[in-house]
Amino acid sequence: MSLLSEFASQQAGYELAIVAATISILIGGILYGVGLGFSARRLRIFGAEEIGQGIISAAMVGALATFTALLDTSVSALVPQSSLPSCPGVPNPQGSPYSFYECNLQAISTSFSNLSSQLSRSADIVGFASSLKVSVGVVSAQPFFALESASKQLSEASQKAAERSALSFFELEFAEAVRTSALVVFLPAGLLLRTFFATRRLGAAAMAIAISAYVIYPLIFLHTFTTSKTASAASQASEAAAQFNAQFASIPLMDLDETGAVRNAIYEMSEGDFGGKVQPLFPLSFRAIALSDADLIIYPLISLAISAVAALELYALLSSPVFLPYFDRI
Repeated sequence: MSLLSEFASQQAGYELAIVAATISILIGGILYGVGLGFSARRLRIFGAEEIGQGIISAAMVGALATFTALLDTSVSALVPQSSLPSCPGVPNPQGSPYSFYECNLQAISTSFSNLSSQLSRSADIVGFASSLKVSVGVVSAQPFFALESASKQLSEASQKAAERSALSFFELEFAEAVRTSALVVFLPAGLLLRTFFATRRLGAAAMAIAISAYVIYPLIFLHTFTTSKTASAASQASEAAAQFNAQFASIPLMDLDETGAVRNAIYEMSEGDFGGKVQPLFPLSFRAIALSDADLIIYPLISLAISAVAALELYALLSSPVFLPYFDRI
């Protein structure tokens, strides 16, 4: 869904805000007339303030619609079309910055879920191989005993990949909740509450939060996910682990009761450079996990900080009076 479509879907809430702004203007006009007729300077200024705020609130609806239409026409330039990953659960990922953000989060979640599964299987295979023992007379040996620590590290990497998958899924759900509530709840309610003097600051705060959450927050990810290599790194690590698992999948399934089965398996593993093929799994998986820390932890925190600053500035602007600062001059 495009930005303009999402904005238009909340038409009822904005129509209510227009009605409230009209009522505020009428009340302000009455107060201004009463103050003018009875020479009540404070009442006249208060009425003028309400008229001004009502006009501004009504104009904000039109300004938001115009801004949304402008952003909607330029969103194709903002959202990089060439770097869209596969995300079947997100409709029209190129339609808005938020859709692009959610599309990449879904791709990361899927990639790390696959990586976690493959690394868990690799850890099982390596752990089983490290326990194999061959005996020749009174002498016994465990050729791959040193890989026991590698199995534990692969298991830990699988757990970390699962955590990254869960974190990206949580951020996806959180982003969808924020995206929806910003348009459905905070922005219409803010426009409505800002219209009246008693709830003006509360309405300004709701509008500031809505605009910052819906517009400011996802913009940084237009850059970060364009240059990000997290999903591709996770897919590369997952593919390497899958190839390793496919080559040595028969090891845990060997018939231990068969004479010479363990000896033959160890010989084939040595010929196939089993130990050497375990080692490449570590840099690939660790690289993917390290890259995910930037996309899922560092950049969201930076974006939250920027959005918080923008919300504070918007609140100061939206809650400021029109005429009251010049009370002594009028």
